[in-house]
Amino acid sequence: MSITEKNGFAQARRNVSSRLKAWLKDRKNKKKYGPEAPLFAECLWVRLEDLECALKFWSTKQSGDVVTDWPVNRITPVREIEVVKACARHWHDNIPWDETGIYQRMMEYINHRGKVDRLESESDVKVRYQELDDLYRTVLQNGELTCRRDLIPGNFREEGGILVHIGPDGSPYFGGKGHHRLAVALAAGIDFIPVQLGVVHLDGLASLPKFRVQP
Repeated sequence: MSITEKNGFAQARRNVSSRLKAWLKDRKNKKKYGPEAPLFAECLWVRLEDLECALKFWSTKQSGDVVTDWPVNRITPVREIEVVKACARHWHDNIPWDETGIYQRMMEYINHRGKVDRLESESDVKVRYQELDDLYRTVLQNGELTCRRDLIPGNFREEGGILVHIGPDGSPYFGGKGHHRLAVALAAGIDFIPVQLGVVHLDGLASLPKFRVQP
């Protein structure tokens, strides 16, 4: 179990809470948008080369929501995200973690917030990136990223995975959750990744079914 994952009790509590949220939101969405309506925390499959942009605006709590606004001024290139760039330097250019700037960045977050992703110290940060090295080697060898429901026993759908919104043009946008899993997938060069649905723009609803097909 990764150092960043919830413990058994916390995970079980989240599973129960998530099922309740899904029951409420799924019913509401299906009533309004029909049987193909977006579901809370549902697992979608995204071609990695299509995931070019990031839009960090909505949270995982809004998973499955249908929206009509799309803040284009908040859109940024995925490969310009600092975590993605640091991971690429480490795995592609063989730069040690402590020379990529990622340790310093994580410690700034911890010093400011107290903890980040359940990491509270520099030793926690080092363990986290050792785990990422192991994950990268596994993904590189297997050619795929494991779904959250297969990775964590009892995990509800793809909750906790890479958050992806579906835009008005039907394109996927990284939602700012799951940076490291995304960085691993990009560095390993795999074709498709499992993601957790974020929000869907009303004009992008028709594109949702194609993301439900597992390659």
